[in-house]
Amino acid sequence: MNFDHQKIEEKWRKKWRETGIYRTNLSIRQAQDKKKWYNLMMFPYPSAEGLHVGNMYAFTGADCYGRFKAMQGYEVFEPIGLDGFGIHSENYAIKIGKHPADQAKISEKHFYEQLSRIGNRFNWDNRLETYDPEYYRWTQWLFVQMFKHGLAYRKKAQVNWCPSCKTVLADEQVIDGKCERCSTAVGKRENEQWFFKITEYAQRLLDNIEKIDWPEKIKISQRNWIGRSEGVEIIWKMTRFDLVISTFTTRPDTIYGATFLVLAPELALVNKLKLNKAAKEYVAKALLKTEQQRKLEEKKKTGVDTGYQVVHPLTGKPIPVWIADFVLKDYGTGAVMGVPAHDERDNDFAKEHQLPVIDILKDKEEIIRKLEKKGLVKRTVNFHLRDWCISRQRYWGPPIPMIYCEECAKRNTPESKNIPLRSGMAGWYPEKEENLPVKLPYVQDFKPTGDGRAPLAKAPRGWLETVCPGCGGKAKREIDVSDTFLDSAWYFLRYPSVSNKETPRRKPTRSLLAGTDELRLPFDPEITKNWLPVDAYIGGAEHAVLHLLYSRFVWMALSDWGYIPKALGPEPFPFLYGHGLIIRNGAKMSKSRGNIVNPDEYIDKFGADALRMYLMFIGPYDQGGDFKDTGIVGMKRFLNRVWNLCSTPGVKDVHTPGVLLLRHKTVKKLTEAMENFRFNVGIANIMEYVNGLEKYFTPGVKEVSTPGVDSIKTLILLLAPFAPYISEELWGKIGGKFSVHQQLYPKYEEKLTKNETVTVVVQVNGKLRGRLELGAEEGKNKEKVLTLAKADEHIKQYLKDKKIVKEIFVPGKLVNLVVK
Repeated sequence: MNFDHQKIEEKWRKKWRETGIYRTNLSIRQAQDKKKWYNLMMFPYPSAEGLHVGNMYAFTGADCYGRFKAMQGYEVFEPIGLDGFGIHSENYAIKIGKHPADQAKISEKHFYEQLSRIGNRFNWDNRLETYDPEYYRWTQWLFVQMFKHGLAYRKKAQVNWCPSCKTVLADEQVIDGKCERCSTAVGKRENEQWFFKITEYAQRLLDNIEKIDWPEKIKISQRNWIGRSEGVEIIWKMTRFDLVISTFTTRPDTIYGATFLVLAPELALVNKLKLNKAAKEYVAKALLKTEQQRKLEEKKKTGVDTGYQVVHPLTGKPIPVWIADFVLKDYGTGAVMGVPAHDERDNDFAKEHQLPVIDILKDKEEIIRKLEKKGLVKRTVNFHLRDWCISRQRYWGPPIPMIYCEECAKRNTPESKNIPLRSGMAGWYPEKEENLPVKLPYVQDFKPTGDGRAPLAKAPRGWLETVCPGCGGKAKREIDVSDTFLDSAWYFLRYPSVSNKETPRRKPTRSLLAGTDELRLPFDPEITKNWLPVDAYIGGAEHAVLHLLYSRFVWMALSDWGYIPKALGPEPFPFLYGHGLIIRNGAKMSKSRGNIVNPDEYIDKFGADALRMYLMFIGPYDQGGDFKDTGIVGMKRFLNRVWNLCSTPGVKDVHTPGVLLLRHKTVKKLTEAMENFRFNVGIANIMEYVNGLEKYFTPGVKEVSTPGVDSIKTLILLLAPFAPYISEELWGKIGGKFSVHQQLYPKYEEKLTKNETVTVVVQVNGKLRGRLELGAEEGKNKEKVLTLAKADEHIKQYLKDKKIVKEIFVPGKLVNLVVK
């Protein structure tokens, strides 16, 4: 008999929402009340295609773990929301000819409808959307705090420019020289941009990696991206000008082998040199190339002699200064000491341009001491990490809450009465906190222009023009919006406080904010103290140096400012589990490949439980697997077996030892599997358990034994995290109290997991006709074993109308009934 999954799912989905069984008691105190468990999956964005099974795979695994923790007695908080601002959503709106604000409402409705069907224990009362003004009000608040604390600044800089997305990208959003969103080759453009000083936290970000329980591959990615190098900066004096060149090296012991210096074409010093025509042309061509092109062409080792020389700081000999596009401005100082005898790249360059090769190595510390006496060296640490470029020249995002006053800029007026004037920041003021949010205006012509000007330049005049917070005169708003990764860098802090529409006020804790009134915060201090940090953060590795790095930075900054108690620890996600990917036809799911799988059709046909079970069985959760339709058919068939098994009245008392052993061994295996996210192994153990129970249950037997009932209860409880709908229905069918998801996870006794039973094979005329699972001592009792064998319903059919002429018994192993 098959169960009606559609009827059951609709029934329980409605009751769960009505009863609010997944609402979280956010007022609990961790030390005195029930233990909390903040169970969080990475922030989803409502893609154009809606939810696909790859998303569902991630959400289901996180939910299975959350349900398991709830059944262990934890108060589990599993919120949901939408990371709906940003280029993905905007580009889709452009493609279909809709305004992103209008499309967001459609996408939100569709995405939440899909999410409501997959069976997760979402706390719907605490959902949030990044494009909700009540949310991005606090994203803007965060920007203002960054500015007030000296971590946000504006400068003209060469930045990554995606010609397809028509916006600036942070370094972390450029993968192998291409835009991480659209895979278009990224170029360079000089423009005024806002940056966050994430580099001030580089060492702490690096050191704390050792304090977190994360997948090693993600930790390696962050270590490499931060890229700490210990070395020295050496000063080289030019022979004809009162100028110096600084080079960074980790190998000062090779300095006697330096035969040339190489400058990056975009280095500011290059503009101070009087170059000949050939050199000028080389620089101009180099600046037109993307960094990716320059890296790909590195083997060619092109370059041009500037005609200038520097004095070797130890030998006093003059060595030439070259410009070459294989040197990048952001590597060290943007100038390289060429030591062709000890560096393969330098050797290739020297050979190409007929430069000398000198093989000399000296003691490193001795060289540093000599240079220190001359005042030509300093020990330094270099990082690959660069400041986070926050500005985006798009429409669909939170307006950067900054105001520019031209008159204040002319008078070189500080940007705030409480903050010393910073270079290039005169005339800039943050929006007053009580005026937040600066709402995104509805601009009809929202498409990116491609000329570097943000679409908000076309906003109504009443929005663009405002009052200067400094002098009270006319001022203009910033027209860039902030990077969508800022939206998601703090959302985990907001989730527990979403239901608090008016968050408590508190006094500022830093003298920097002196003179201000009590401040409102984006998160309730008490709730934050009790619920943060996140206990289990579950997501993919694709944002190893994006979201995860930015979130760590924001947490550290907020902690330094006193908004997050130091007692909560140095990291927002002490434990991170990285799930694998679901592929289709051997490739990652994407619309361009045409292999997106919509879960709706499978839920309609087979049910959410079958799809959840199949996704968790497809392979190890940290590896993923290949989605095939045949697999879900088999899982539906298995759930039908479970349904029918749980409808069987009972099991004979004679099978008690075997049932106990099977049950306790299964519970032990499942507990270990769930604790380690080995969901596929857990489901395999449930299947073995069902196979074992089917041997003990006899259709038509009316008496219900205690071991039989307990075994069925255990099965339903073990199944509940994976298949919540059918488990809820079956729990009610056997008389269980609502809800199965509020019951404790089964426990096992170690002594009952041991093989203290024996399997006695039953033969009739030498042919296998059955097995008896008996206690070890019971299996040695010939009289009892023979009685049980003859009473077995299955074996009886082979004894009907027959005469037993001989009984062969091997204690604890075999019974053979010879009949005529």
